[in-house]
Amino acid sequence: MRAAGGHRSAAPRDRKGWQEVSRSCAGEAGEDRLAVRRLLLSEGVTALGDGLWFSMWAVYLTAVQGVPAATMGLAMGLGGGIGLLAALPAGTLTDRLGARETLLAVTVARAVFSLAFLVTHAFWSLLVAAALFTSMQTAAKGTKVALVHLMLPERDCLPVLARARVVQHVLYAAGAGAAAWVLSRQSAAPYHGAVVVNSLTFAVSAAILARLRHVPPVPAAQRPLSTEALRNVPFTAIMSSTALMALCWALLSSGLPLWLKEDTAAPVWIAPLSVLVSSLLIALFQVRVTRTGQRLSGAVRSARRAGVALAGCCLVFAVAAWPAGPVVAGVVVLVGLGLHVVGELYYVAARWGLSVKLMAHGAQGQYQAVAATTEGAVVAIGPALVTTLVIGHDAAGWGVLALVFLTCSLPVAPLCRPALRRATARPVGKGSAV
Repeated sequence: MRAAGGHRSAAPRDRKGWQEVSRSCAGEAGEDRLAVRRLLLSEGVTALGDGLWFSMWAVYLTAVQGVPAATMGLAMGLGGGIGLLAALPAGTLTDRLGARETLLAVTVARAVFSLAFLVTHAFWSLLVAAALFTSMQTAAKGTKVALVHLMLPERDCLPVLARARVVQHVLYAAGAGAAAWVLSRQSAAPYHGAVVVNSLTFAVSAAILARLRHVPPVPAAQRPLSTEALRNVPFTAIMSSTALMALCWALLSSGLPLWLKEDTAAPVWIAPLSVLVSSLLIALFQVRVTRTGQRLSGAVRSARRAGVALAGCCLVFAVAAWPAGPVVAGVVVLVGLGLHVVGELYYVAARWGLSVKLMAHGAQGQYQAVAATTEGAVVAIGPALVTTLVIGHDAAGWGVLALVFLTCSLPVAPLCRPALRRATARPVGKGSAV
């Protein structure tokens, strides 16, 4: 709703209710630009540390910390699964304490918990470290989306999230470049130093977040039950089904390299090149594609497009096993990569559009926590699932993945109406009911 002069109305009927009432109309545009710059800077600093850590953690834990590879895989997998459970309580805290305060606390915790890897040398210590680290990583993802939605005008929410993803990809690549230098060292000191640097990036990010303006929490009289988002079964079903498209990341990082090496004549170096090209194209087109998800109908169409493109990508990758020459096989793989990029772009746009448009008023933190948890679960099991299908079953495995991508968007359209009805008709909880 807009008042005369183009400013947001402070009327209680506005979509964002008390958040809009709390803001002064004067200087809103300038405040929003400053908030966006700080959000992007915070995201970039965090992405730099993520690129550094996730590019070297496997070598660090096995070669430097002395954890056996099998033990490391089991501990990181189980710890990551346990850590996913923290997202839902963090979502409730977002609604009750405020999005900025919750994201700030989560980011500080990430700075502390990332240092736990310095003292992990066995299964149990690594399990605890992985659980703590993943819990805050997943909680931060949902809380960040809720903060952007509550802090900025609704029309700016998805574009800002898209710009943040562009910044994330660029700085993640820079962090990965720094990790390449660390991996070339023979001593343990650069590895330990990189862990500390990763922790410092979270500390710097938290300092930037602390300068954002306060977003009022949900008033006690308007707080929903802490299970409100989970009780919206259609919303949870939409988030769970579309989350399966997050397998696209494991497909590129785990499935494709092994497929190239074991079953095609294409050169293996196409795999890291694919990651680089994919990051570049996402940086170029994510903002533009995300505009298609601004409306709920557009988000539904984006989900369909993502499913079709990713299914096509799987089938093309399967065909890459047929050519005997490396040039032809390589060209086929590059065609599949193009479809993969299109699918990933539309998947992210659909995910944001659906999760934001279907949230219940006053429970944004909870709803984004459900979105983060469902996607995080798929990301956790993705490498093992994709590797098993692709390497164990060859072309048939690619066919199964294509079928998954093609069908996971089918429930979205019929479930949107009941999900939206449930969100807009939610009962208000009493006080701080849990």
